[in-house]
Amino acid sequence: MRLNLCFLLALLPLWHSAAANAAVTVGATRLIYDGASSEANLTVSNREDTSPYLVQSWVSRFGTGNDESVDSFIVTPPLFRLDANKENILRVIFTGGADVPQDRESLFLMNVKAIPAMSDDQKGKNVLQIALKTTIKLFYRPAGVKGSLKDAVAQVGWTSTAGALQFNNASKLHVVVSELTLNGLPITQAPDVLRPGEQRELPIQAKAGDDVSLSYIDDYGSIVTAPLIRIH
Repeated sequence: MRLNLCFLLALLPLWHSAAANAAVTVGATRLIYDGASSEANLTVSNREDTSPYLVQSWVSRFGTGNDESVDSFIVTPPLFRLDANKENILRVIFTGGADVPQDRESLFLMNVKAIPAMSDDQKGKNVLQIALKTTIKLFYRPAGVKGSLKDAVAQVGWTSTAGALQFNNASKLHVVVSELTLNGLPITQAPDVLRPGEQRELPIQAKAGDDVSLSYIDDYGSIVTAPLIRIH
C-alpha cells in the first residue's frame, strides 16, 4: 500500500502539467488551406486563469513519423508568449515547392506545442514540467482542384479482385476514414486515409454482392456516412 501511494505521489507533477497544458487549445480539428488564398489561419487560445505559455508552431509531413518542419510552409508567429485568458491567430503561408503537386490535394500536419511558464515559487526547485503537443491535419488544396469532399467520396470505387476487397480513390482529395464496414462488420484493417489516386488491396475477403459502408470525416470535423455501395 505504501509503495502504491509513493507511486501515485510521484505521478502528481505529471498530472498537474498535463492538465495545465490542456488549457491551451486550437480552434479546429483540421485546417483546410485553399490554394487560391494567400494563407490559412488557426486560432490558439489559453483558457488558463493565471499561467502564461510559450507556444511553438510548425508544419511537418504526414505519415512519415518525422515531425521536422517542412520548407513548403511557414507559420507566423512561429514562437510567442500566450498569456492567461488570451488568444492569438497563427498564419500558415504556403511558400511553394516542387514536392507539393498542384493537380491534387496534399496532406501535412499542423503542430502546436505549449510550454508552461515556471511560476515564481517554482524557480530554484526541482519541478517536472511537460510540454504537450497538439497535432491536426493540414490539407493543402490547390486552386485548380475543384469539387467537394462529398463528390470525392463518390469517386472512390470498391471492387472484389481475386476474392479480396480493393479500393481506388479516383478523386483529387484525401478521404479520412472514420469507419469502414463490409456487410455491416467493421474492417479493422481499413486505412486511416485514402490518398488521391491511391489504389490498394485490403487483406479481407470480399465478393460480388457484398455491401461496403464508408463513414468519413468532412472538412468541418463531422462524421458523414456515405451511401451504401454494393460490389459488382
